[in-house]
Amino acid sequence: MSQQPSGWYDDPSNPDLIRYWDGVTWSNHTAPKKSPTLSRTPTASLPQQDGPSQGGRVQSGQGGQVGQGGQDAGRPPMPQGSGWDAGHGGPQQPSGQPSAPQYPGWGGQGQQQGWGGQGQQGQQGYPGAPGYPGAPGGAANWMSSIKTTADGVPLASWGRRLGAWVIDGVILVILTFFLWRLLAPEVFTELSRMVDVASTGDQAQLEEATRQMTDVVNAASLKTGIAQFVLVFVYCIAFWTTTAQTPGKMAVGISVRRADRPGPLDLATAVRRRVLSLLGLVPGIGVLWGPLSVLDGLWPLWDDKRQALHDKIGRTQVVVGKQPRNRS
Repeated sequence: MSQQPSGWYDDPSNPDLIRYWDGVTWSNHTAPKKSPTLSRTPTASLPQQDGPSQGGRVQSGQGGQVGQGGQDAGRPPMPQGSGWDAGHGGPQQPSGQPSAPQYPGWGGQGQQQGWGGQGQQGQQGYPGAPGYPGAPGGAANWMSSIKTTADGVPLASWGRRLGAWVIDGVILVILTFFLWRLLAPEVFTELSRMVDVASTGDQAQLEEATRQMTDVVNAASLKTGIAQFVLVFVYCIAFWTTTAQTPGKMAVGISVRRADRPGPLDLATAVRRRVLSLLGLVPGIGVLWGPLSVLDGLWPLWDDKRQALHDKIGRTQVVVGKQPRNRS
């Protein structure tokens, strides 16, 4: 498509304005299509396309051409900084209509474009400038920058996913506290005793209380660790397979779905999506779970499909909005 010349065109984002096209891209200079003072302009002062001088207008001596002093009288005033080139005179309009700007170099020498794409005598309309939102094909240009699923659903941003993770994390910390209270009450008993000893200032007793506290926590860590894993597992699976949204995802307006179809996850897909977390329970490998979980959380930042590692294993994607309750 040939390059459009610079000039004033209909603003693609506001039908009441015109915007200056610099030949490459849209500038920030805009102006109203209709002058706010036009209704106060006497119709007698507006120029005619042809004919003798009207309303005291000074004509040049050349074939009825309006002189330079009268050429701007009917033009809507442009705001300061609009980028309007006063040297590019607009075509003369019939009485009662605002005059339009000339688009230099367009349509050949001696021709001026019609306003709003409607040509006047000896003039032609202009097509929309290429590559801007609002022109034919322009919407597709900016829409193509939005990442979507294969069927066109917008993918959730990393920021929303992080927000959902924080909210779910707070909920799970609270649930874990009650889980420890239920399964390992002795830990809280020792903790209370250690606080009392610390308040006495007896260093020897404090060291002994600290050692006993450590032993109690280590003894309870296996059962509480397994119980905590089950808690998170059930929390995620239950929400993924019913509403496709944990409370955190509900709060930020996103949901999880299979990559190839909408709807809540089936049980097999939901389990696959959690399988990566099993590494935290494997002796000798669990130490790697910390760095791996960080990498997993950051992966959507550079992934073309915005999938984390656990999304790739489960073949899932996180999208904007809710999922239909019925699985496809």
